[in-house]
Amino acid sequence: MADKKAIETVDRTLREMFGVDLPFGGKIMILGGDFRQVVPVVVGGTRSQAVKASNVESHLWSSIKVLHLVENIREQNDQSFSNFYCALDRALITPLNDDVNKSNERVLQAFTGEEEVTYYSFDSVSKDMNNLYLPKFLNSLSPGNLPPHKLILKKGAPIMLLRNIDPKIGLCNGTRLICRRCGRNIIDAEILTGQFKGTRVFLPRIPLKTSEDAKMPFEMIRRQFPVRLSFALTINKSQGRTIPNVGIYLPEHVFSHGQLYVALSRGISERTTKVLVIKGKINGIEGTYTRNVVFQEIFARL
Repeated sequence: MADKKAIETVDRTLREMFGVDLPFGGKIMILGGDFRQVVPVVVGGTRSQAVKASNVESHLWSSIKVLHLVENIREQNDQSFSNFYCALDRALITPLNDDVNKSNERVLQAFTGEEEVTYYSFDSVSKDMNNLYLPKFLNSLSPGNLPPHKLILKKGAPIMLLRNIDPKIGLCNGTRLICRRCGRNIIDAEILTGQFKGTRVFLPRIPLKTSEDAKMPFEMIRRQFPVRLSFALTINKSQGRTIPNVGIYLPEHVFSHGQLYVALSRGISERTTKVLVIKGKINGIEGTYTRNVVFQEIFARL
């Protein structure tokens, strides 16, 4: 779910472009979305702050007419699965980045192919004139929007792009590729999905900076290939994707609105969607359970 600031920015732009002081400059807009999915991410924010960032809290919401779509197109060939929760061929999805990294490392070790190739980053701090931060310390940091200091790849391993490099040829943040050759200074890769599926590209090392959300007292610059392994990815990162064979790994319960719904709705069939819940037992009750987090106050406005 997009932050309300996104549609409010479009609204202001259209009002200015057309000189009409009406919602969206008097133009009819069609917005698509699913409020059962993940709410806008507010780093370090509370539940109320996450709800306040959603579109239902925008001053434009009173001008929007809500239409409910009830037919599930993705699962129309598997109606039982569609009723149950009303890309690359396979992937693991899990709530936390730490579990994503552990899963990627575990799968890579078992992955058949050529020998592993290890790439080390060069890390520095912007405007650090006195060299206050040791390289060893910077190497130990793993901000969520940066590739790892120690990037281990194999030929044939799936990877995910972490930056917009060249959208015209499909190299966008989140693009999934397969590693065809691990060179010393480039990675030869092939785009796996979408309009540019099958396109061969060459990825260089580039300087990447931490985002404002990193909660660090300095801006770190990491010179590394802008990719990470993508055998596994977070539930939030999987939103919007179709994964024909998906494994949902829940070592911990989901922690935010819509995450369980997003996880269960990435697949195309109940037969090709598998769920592993580690802490799924409730005393005195048979079966395996997991928590579903729902912010009811969002639906109250629909």
